[in-house]
Amino acid sequence: MSRIAFLITESFMGLYRAKLQAFISSVTISITLIIFTLTYYAYVNFIDYSFELKTRYRIDVFFNSEIGYEEGKNIFNLIMNIDGIEKGEFIDKEFASDIFETYFNTKIENILGTNPLPLGGRFDVTSENRNVKSMDDIVINIKKINGIDQATFRSGLISRLDKIIDNSFNILLLIGLSIFLLSIILVSNTIRLIIHSKRNTIETLKLLGATKMFIKVPFLIEGILQGLLGSFFSVTVLWILYSLAQYIFVPIFNPMSINILDILYANIFIGIVLGIIGSYRGFSKYI
Repeated sequence: MSRIAFLITESFMGLYRAKLQAFISSVTISITLIIFTLTYYAYVNFIDYSFELKTRYRIDVFFNSEIGYEEGKNIFNLIMNIDGIEKGEFIDKEFASDIFETYFNTKIENILGTNPLPLGGRFDVTSENRNVKSMDDIVINIKKINGIDQATFRSGLISRLDKIIDNSFNILLLIGLSIFLLSIILVSNTIRLIIHSKRNTIETLKLLGATKMFIKVPFLIEGILQGLLGSFFSVTVLWILYSLAQYIFVPIFNPMSINILDILYANIFIGIVLGIIGSYRGFSKYI
């Protein structure tokens, strides 16, 4: 028990001797955790938001002009059986005229005296198929059906959304890794400063027969303590931001999608990992 007490005491004393460096390391870990958490939830919410946008981009299908109502319904049912189609809406001539009116504020019959608009349908695809390649494949299958004049979707817009998501992920990953490495470096430097200040004590312990592990443990604990302190700071800041988000509407950031306990556990775990890696890197070359 006295040995454990000695290790813990040495750990706290080491941090006290290098309190400024330890504080800077803890703050850096805290900033890392805050950025990780915010970027992760922003990215997840952005993906959800993009999926909501994609649900509005249906596949529009127009039948040949000579197709009648009954034959049109049969074609519609054939399309509904294609893999990847989630739901559809049959568009008869009257419905097509209503759609025309929403864009031009008048019925097409009032302009031409008749309704030449073809029958057709609007089809939503399943969530896993909301990408350009899958929707292209579905369109190809639709066009194989006799009586189809056109089948189109807004491929350019969906491609841009997919590209934005990919670019956002890469940028956030680069930022996260950079700050992650910075935290490890700062913790390592703090541990090295503590080792330098205790070099005489370390030499004495070696002469007395202390094992390398016995000497390393206090520095490992110091790294863990810095990680815990950083996670405490980050959770406090994130809790404040979370509370504020309840009263601020941000379209791409939905606070209701956040589990505050998940944030707590993740921050503590990552904080400890950062501290362990940083401390190991700090003493591995000197002890």
